[in-house]
Amino acid sequence: MRTNTARLLTTDAAEVIDAPVLGLQRTALPLFSGLAVDTSMYANALLAPNVGLRWAMAAGPHRIVLGARYTHFVGASVYSDVVTSEADTPALQRFEPELSGPSFYGVYGLALGAVLVQGEARYGHYTSDYLSFTGALAFNFAGPWSVVGEAGVRVKGGTTLRAAAGIRYGGEHFGLGLGATYVDMSDPALPGESLPVLPVLDVSWSFR
Repeated sequence: MRTNTARLLTTDAAEVIDAPVLGLQRTALPLFSGLAVDTSMYANALLAPNVGLRWAMAAGPHRIVLGARYTHFVGASVYSDVVTSEADTPALQRFEPELSGPSFYGVYGLALGAVLVQGEARYGHYTSDYLSFTGALAFNFAGPWSVVGEAGVRVKGGTTLRAAAGIRYGGEHFGLGLGATYVDMSDPALPGESLPVLPVLDVSWSFR
């Protein structure tokens, strides 16, 4: 399957980026020998400028991906003002999330005809570290259309269970991803508030 951005829903897709791509989840420029530099436009828009370096290799049905990214969060004061103004408790006078730091990931995938099976390990070193493992399955059911399912756990730093499901279109140039992810998000700074399911959207264009 081709996703156009080498992304599934919430995980990195086990595929090589072989053309420049402009997308929401990933904008990337391939260099040489499977290397590519990339950024997440989503994160940039959420005041977290980031840049990454990614290497991928395809050998028969096997796919291997290694990547790293550095994020510098510049929106602490903006998020703090929003959260403290909406909070019901007067005890919350200050809320400044710290999301700057590096992250690293590795993916192994196996392409079996119309099916891609893969596993991803991801580690981030921010104010509080996190480590997650996620398995994914993508089934190319018609032309450029695929259904995607993901499930995993965060074994360090916050939420334990993660899952996602959706559909992707990976044409010659245009790419589209739609789905939903379960994140079981609850913040102690917002008593009683929870948002367990979030939408997933990706739009991209590959310059082939």
